[in-house]
Amino acid sequence: MAGQDPMPEHTHPHGADDQARVVIEMEHVSFAYNAVPVLEDVNLKVVEREFIGIIGPNGGGKTTLLRLILGLLQPGTGRILVFGRPPARAASMLGYVPQHMQFDRDFPVSVLDVVLMSLAGRAGLGPYRRRHLRAAEEALDTVELLHYRDRPFAGLSGGQRQRVLIARALAADPRMLLFDEPTANVDTSAGEKLYQILARLNRKMTILVVSHDIGFVHQYITSVVCVNRRVRIHPTSALDGRNITELYGEDMSLIRHDHRCSREGHTCLNS
Repeated sequence: MAGQDPMPEHTHPHGADDQARVVIEMEHVSFAYNAVPVLEDVNLKVVEREFIGIIGPNGGGKTTLLRLILGLLQPGTGRILVFGRPPARAASMLGYVPQHMQFDRDFPVSVLDVVLMSLAGRAGLGPYRRRHLRAAEEALDTVELLHYRDRPFAGLSGGQRQRVLIARALAADPRMLLFDEPTANVDTSAGEKLYQILARLNRKMTILVVSHDIGFVHQYITSVVCVNRRVRIHPTSALDGRNITELYGEDMSLIRHDHRCSREGHTCLNS
């Protein structure tokens, strides 16, 4: 940003070598829908085992950013690498958990059936093999729902269904998990349970979460990516009531704008 003092380089939260651990790299990425700019000149690096919260106002580009990383959209300009390769070639290493799953409540699909869906392409024709069933059961155990394996998916609560969708992503053994509003349709207790599970998963994989639930920021994540057409990344700090009007235009505080930005690493809002 013009006139901004130099800031230290983007650093891994645990002090590891960033260059050897970069899992997402975006350079001068822009994207538009029907010639209307959604993201502009995005420069972003995410390193291994970070827990990233992606926040910003409605229409600011959060979900678009996620879809670009997943390879579901192609940038108009710039370059994106995920695990050192174009996003489409990294798809097998990514687990995506949508906000909700469209399904027929009258269709008799079990919890285990839903988890096994992520392995359908690997199983080929015929019944699932023992290793696929074991992977699905281990994933359900991770989200503490193994004892629900034979229950109808439609009969679960919103929070339980989200945990099953996490298990579905985990069964495919991803190296990174990406979430779009995981707590949008669950109560506070279920949302807390979800983030506790994600915090445990973060010990071995990178996690990105798009969320409007700004209260989770101070407790669980290592860094915050603020998206409002442009992108800026910050370290986490507790809510304290100070203004962050440059992002939301409201009297609200989430983060401190300091050492995580660099001239090379991140583009600041409204620069």
